[in-house]
Amino acid sequence: MKAPAVSVVMTVFNGGTFLRPAIDSILGQTWADWELVVVDDGSTDGSREVLESFASADPRIRIFLNSTNVGQTPCLNQAIREARGKWIARQDADDLSLPHRIEAQVRAAERDGLVLVGTNGWIISERGAFAGLLNAPLSDSGIRWGLLLLNPFIHTSVLFLREAGGGVVQYDERFRICQDWDLWARCSRFGPVANLPGRLVCYRFRENSLSHQASERTREECQAIVESVWGHAFQDVPLLPGEAAVLERFREGLEPGDVPGFRQLLARMKWLWLGSGKTSPDPQAEAVHWFHAGGSLARKSKPAALAATLRTFAADPAWAARAVLDRVRGIPN
Repeated sequence: MKAPAVSVVMTVFNGGTFLRPAIDSILGQTWADWELVVVDDGSTDGSREVLESFASADPRIRIFLNSTNVGQTPCLNQAIREARGKWIARQDADDLSLPHRIEAQVRAAERDGLVLVGTNGWIISERGAFAGLLNAPLSDSGIRWGLLLLNPFIHTSVLFLREAGGGVVQYDERFRICQDWDLWARCSRFGPVANLPGRLVCYRFRENSLSHQASERTREECQAIVESVWGHAFQDVPLLPGEAAVLERFREGLEPGDVPGFRQLLARMKWLWLGSGKTSPDPQAEAVHWFHAGGSLARKSKPAALAATLRTFAADPAWAARAVLDRVRGIPN
C-alpha cells in the first residue's frame, strides 16, 4: 500500500461527545491523501467503540488500543512511530480542523521548504460557541523571537516533517504538559518554520484539561523550556532576577504593575537579539505579544489593557486591525 503524504496523529482518553466531530473534521478535509493514526490510551467511556466504527468504515483510519493509561506524551510518540506519512499533522480529540486546513499547510510547507507550519485559530467553548482568539506570530523570525516568551504554535494546528535532523522527530517524554513547546524549539533548529494567518482550527477550551489541573507542573515545565530556549538563543546569557517571574505572569495573566517590567524585558531581549547577529524582531510578533498582554490585562485594568492595545497598533497596525476585527466578529468560519 502506498504511504500517504500526511499522517494525522490523535491521542484519545475518554473522548466523550467531542470525539466524533473531531474525526469528522478530518474526514471532511479537502486534502484526501492522509491517514489518521489514533492511539486510545485506555478509554472507559465508549471511545474505543466509536474509533472502531470509524476505522471499519474508512481504511485510512488506523487505531491502536492501549490496555492501560500511559499518558499523552508516550502516546504521541507511539502514534508517530506507527505513522507512514512524510508529514505529521496534529489533531486533538476534542478540537476541530477547518476543511482546507491540511491542504493549505502542505502546499505552504512544500512551497517554502518548511519543517514545521501551524495556523491561527478560534477558541470555542465545550458547547462549540465562540470563546476567543488564538493568535500566533507568522514569520520564521517572529516565531523564533516568540519562542523566548511563550509557545508560538497551537498544538492542534501543527504540521511537521516526520523525519528531520537525521532521525524521526519525537516528543521529549520528560514533559507531560508542555511537550509541544519543547518540540517546536528543537524543530526550529532543523529549518524554516511558519504559521499561516488563517484561523484553520477550533481549539476547545475545557476547564478540566491537564494544563489547568496541573498548574504547578505546567509552570515548572515552562520555566525549563524558557531557560533552554533563552540559553540557545543568547549563548547561555542567563535571565536576570525577576525576569522569569515576569515571563510566568505574562503567560498566566499580567497585572498592571507588571507592564514596566515586561517592557524592560522586551527591550533587553531585543538588545541581546541584535547583539547576537540576528535581524531585527518581526513587528508582527511584538504586536501579538502586546495583544496577548492586553487581553490578560482587561480582566484587571481597562486603562492598562487599552495602553497595551495601543502598543499592538504601534507595532503592526495592519495586523492589529485584523485581530480586533476578528475579536468583534467572534464567529468561527
